[in-house]
Amino acid sequence: MIRNEKFLILSAESTHFIIQLEKNLLEKNIPCRVIPLPTEISANCGLAIRVEIDYIEEIKKIIIDENIKVTMSIIEKNGFKKKIEKIYEEIQGE
Repeated sequence: MIRNEKFLILSAESTHFIIQLEKNLLEKNIPCRVIPLPTEISANCGLAIRVEIDYIEEIKKIIIDENIKVTMSIIEKNGFKKKIEKIYEEIQGE
């Protein structure tokens, strides 16, 4: 059976930002999971956070309020096809 999924991937320039963001999300009861960063997104630090798309607005607020430098992408998987849409990017050092 072919699975269709839609979820968020949060990536950053360093492992430190990923760990900081994971901690912030868990403290606010947003379920998340640290995963290997898909190479289709970037070759940054090698880690990313996967979160269900239902939490997109809460995550945007946390990112802005805490000034966390992160890239947010929506991943749509339909069987073996994968579509990646970058929806938010805050570059380190800006």
